[in-house]
Amino acid sequence: MKYRWIIISFITAVFFIQFVDRVIISLATNAIMNEFGFSPGQFGIILSAFFWGLVPAGVFAGVAADRWGSKKVFAWGATWWSLFTVGTAGAFSFGTFVIARVLFGVGEGPALSNAIRIVTNWFSPKEYSTALGLANSGVYIAPALATPVIVWMIATFGWRSPFYIMGALGLLWVIVWLKWFTDKPESNKYMKEEEKKWLKLEQMNISKNSDLGEKKSFKEMLTVPRGVRGTIYANLWVLFCFGFVFYFLLTWLPGYLMLERGLDLKSMGVVASIPWIGAALGSLVGGRVSDLLYRKTNSRRIARAYLATGWFIILAVCLILVNQMTSILGLVSILTLACFVLSCAHAPITTVIVETVPERAGSIGGLTQLAQTLPGIFAPMITGFLVEITGSFNTTFAFSAGMIISGIVVVLLFLHPPEISPSAKQSITAPEVS
Repeated sequence: MKYRWIIISFITAVFFIQFVDRVIISLATNAIMNEFGFSPGQFGIILSAFFWGLVPAGVFAGVAADRWGSKKVFAWGATWWSLFTVGTAGAFSFGTFVIARVLFGVGEGPALSNAIRIVTNWFSPKEYSTALGLANSGVYIAPALATPVIVWMIATFGWRSPFYIMGALGLLWVIVWLKWFTDKPESNKYMKEEEKKWLKLEQMNISKNSDLGEKKSFKEMLTVPRGVRGTIYANLWVLFCFGFVFYFLLTWLPGYLMLERGLDLKSMGVVASIPWIGAALGSLVGGRVSDLLYRKTNSRRIARAYLATGWFIILAVCLILVNQMTSILGLVSILTLACFVLSCAHAPITTVIVETVPERAGSIGGLTQLAQTLPGIFAPMITGFLVEITGSFNTTFAFSAGMIISGIVVVLLFLHPPEISPSAKQSITAPEVS
């Protein structure tokens, strides 16, 4: 295996750890609500509080990655969130839960923006979507594989036990990360010279047009270049729509299955994991299909924007149909398809940032993280209060479908990823290293 794929496996692993950390509290919904007497509205606020810390920290972490390197920023973030994962288990009231979740979110801020920066440094442009898809698969593998285990731990040892275990695992990842990762591939002693030379040739076009060596202010680094503002802003809105649906499902799916569908804790653990298996597969498929389509058509608009539109159309239909499913088998099937196409769309949409402003992949990547995590503030709260007001989750699925439809319209009208000219394509052609 080439070393750049080992690096992306580290990112996949940290995304896995992060998202297990995130779903523990959702899987413990009933246990925590019963112990502390929280209403659905209060618990929605607790779920939302994580994003109050994550959103601003994500923007800063993107700029920090461009200025100080992903190695330091990621290590700091992983250490911080691991400590406050453990800290969540010590919460004893509504206020302490909110504080613990806010501080936990601050630590997870560096995740997406730093992953984008790392992919830009370590991969050929031909591999961007595949690499991001592989990294993002950790996001979906986490609830898919961990849900039954976490549910068993909650039932056997209490809801606090998973927080202790995952906090320790996060600290272990930091140790491995500091030993094996370097910000620049050429300075990594574990990467072979042949792979370094190949990667350098593949990235010639980026380096030639990059301003990475210039010292810029935070304001300059967060400014979207004039010529691509329409595409970047459209992309940010589409990611906002993606994030709303994703965090609605991630935070409230276990509660939905228990409160609305009447499943017990054990049954919920099995049923809630299956849609995320589909999502993990979709992350791998979506990124790979996007890169293959790009090589076939030489059109980023087709391979990124139009492909994502197709996935989103299927997703909107699935969300509308959820309320029509009367059997658990039908419900699981439609939710699995929804999660599959949701994650299929994510890699090509995220790739637009890397390809449009590669010289600011970290800082603009921070805006990307802002766009897709900001709805994490609203989705859990809106869901909680809608359920409290209406006594049902039906309206929340319809609202999510409407968000996706708005994203489809924006993609078709405004998302125009810049194409590479024939001369530029020729300049980055190099012998393949498999």
